[in-house]
Amino acid sequence: MQLDEMKQVWAAHGAMLEQSVVINEHLLREVMLRRVQTAFTSFQVWRILEVIIGVATIMASIAVLAEHVTDPRYVIVAGGLALLVAGVTGLCMYALVQSIGIDYAAPVTMLQRNVERIRLAEYRAFKWAFLVGSLAWLPGVLILFEALTGFDALARIRLSWLGANVIFGVLCLGFGHALSRRYLERAELSPWARNLLESVSGRAVQTATQHLKDLARFERSE
Repeated sequence: MQLDEMKQVWAAHGAMLEQSVVINEHLLREVMLRRVQTAFTSFQVWRILEVIIGVATIMASIAVLAEHVTDPRYVIVAGGLALLVAGVTGLCMYALVQSIGIDYAAPVTMLQRNVERIRLAEYRAFKWAFLVGSLAWLPGVLILFEALTGFDALARIRLSWLGANVIFGVLCLGFGHALSRRYLERAELSPWARNLLESVSGRAVQTATQHLKDLARFERSE
């Protein structure tokens, strides 16, 4: 075999090897992104369930309010509960829409920013559900019990006891929201704040984040 022929064979072999590498890189990206997509499938199922529960709670509150529309106690408690639950449900819907709208053909850095937005939306939904729970757990139980049984439970609760629970809940809500805004909902997070934010994220977001980190490291190594 002459030198020119050897060069041609070597060039053809190099082209085939380069094509094989490109195909393998493409397959690896598809596998990693498929894992991200699978993780968000379970995330979407849970968000849908949360939205359904939220809508059912809002409808129950409105139904009870309609039966006692002239009673200020019911207007404040049932109406307030419906508004608070609507806010949390809206955050769950936002996270759901963001996860459905992910463009898996986008660059990894853009996918990572999208996942961070979903993480923040999930955290805010968790935060408000927790804080609203401290405020509205008692009214919520009474309203839902009344919606299911028709028994005027809220009307039989002493206003002083109900008021004390509401005041305690408002204080917890305000204090918790202020701490969250100061330490967790900001552009630059301290290491402990980032660890806390990641720890309250669901398994789906954690899994997606890890897969995207692995894919980003692979692409940088290339």
